[in-house]
Amino acid sequence: METSGRYSRDESNFDMKKLIGILLLLMFTLPAARAELVTGTDQQAQLPFWEWHTPVLSVRFVQRLPDQSRAYFAGRGFEPDEVKLIAEHCIFQSVFKNVAPADTKQVIEYDLDEWAILYKGQQVSLKTREDWQAIWETRKVKPAQKIAFEWSLLPTRQRYQPADYNWGMSVFPLKHGSLFDLRLKWKVNGKVQQTTIKNMQCAKDVYIAPATEQ
Repeated sequence: METSGRYSRDESNFDMKKLIGILLLLMFTLPAARAELVTGTDQQAQLPFWEWHTPVLSVRFVQRLPDQSRAYFAGRGFEPDEVKLIAEHCIFQSVFKNVAPADTKQVIEYDLDEWAILYKGQQVSLKTREDWQAIWETRKVKPAQKIAFEWSLLPTRQRYQPADYNWGMSVFPLKHGSLFDLRLKWKVNGKVQQTTIKNMQCAKDVYIAPATEQ
């Protein structure tokens, strides 16, 4: 009995269709290709966080209590009225990362002036390093304090190679406890991308006792 190693054209077309179907299924079901918003309680801060991440980008916002800001900036030599002004704002600790594999050469850029706070039907901008510089100049704040404040904030503009990251405070001109949406915009190799994080909330002005070890 002879067996043939030849396929008919119909059989070849059928195999190709199956292959294309499998590839399409993988494209739409692989979890690594998805963007995702994660929320919860930050393990270290024990405060709520919002984290948006994709296969290339991770950006995390953790609430900061007003008392934390008061203590932090008082410890850096700011006058009581300056500390009061800072702590009146809604502040988050922010961490921005390029999580792309090194061999992909995917470069991320952002500009905080392109981000938008969506609050009660209005669009509001974050208060950046440059905004605060103008405030401190008017108030005649000492150079050492101005430098300390600038380096405490997330840079207004930044460019990240794969595995690059940094962190800093982000200042929102909102009242404590405010609910809002945050529209983020960034570029990956020059291509603009954006998303909106829904239902973020500023920390309330409350005292939370430090956790005690059991």
